[in-house]
Amino acid sequence: MIGIIGAMEDEVTLLRSAMENTGTNTVGPFELVTGKLEGKDVVLLRCGIGKVNAAIGCAMLIDRCKPSLVINTGSAGGIDPSLTFGDVIISDGLIYHDVDVTGFNYEPGQLPGQPPVFIVPEDLIAMAETTMDELKREGILPQTVNHVRGLIGSGDVFMYQPERIASVLKLFPKMRAVEMEGAAIAHACALFKVPSLIIRGLSDIAGVESPVTSTEYLPMAAKNSAELVRRIIRKY
Repeated sequence: MIGIIGAMEDEVTLLRSAMENTGTNTVGPFELVTGKLEGKDVVLLRCGIGKVNAAIGCAMLIDRCKPSLVINTGSAGGIDPSLTFGDVIISDGLIYHDVDVTGFNYEPGQLPGQPPVFIVPEDLIAMAETTMDELKREGILPQTVNHVRGLIGSGDVFMYQPERIASVLKLFPKMRAVEMEGAAIAHACALFKVPSLIIRGLSDIAGVESPVTSTEYLPMAAKNSAELVRRIIRKY
């Protein structure tokens, strides 16, 4: 079984509507939707926004459903100036950009007892990259949609103030996008020894216009991410 997690309704609705033979199981505030997607057994969860929701939801999904892989899909804000709305970032590592225990000699973003970066398995990244090429070649996604691998930062902050973005980039200069759940999901998966793949479509370029553009471009970002997730599930 493959677990799929998105934070918001817009990020999971296309995947849910494509599922067959669905059933639901409510656990506390969460609804697990099981069924078939691209011929594979999957369980879909809308976890809600933020790191705590993501971690609790992911841990519950793993405990209840025992997936062999967890895919986190959704939207993010681009930090890399070479990226634009709708581009897809395939994470090769995830950090908490709002964690600071450096006073005790930990690295920026590192929690005690945890690695400074949650690394995504190379075989999953490579498969996602190859799959993006296929989707563009087949016309399912436009050729204009760029896809890159890179570091994603997660935090309980909507990043739009230039001074905050600049301060975070000083600590994490290789960070290419920001969002609010991915590192928590990768963290939970690491604790349970389940591989994770974090995929994001860009709904905004982090800055003063982000509150407007993130709403406008969210459907496109979510669709591009969901199309990639569907094809990965077919191939996995």
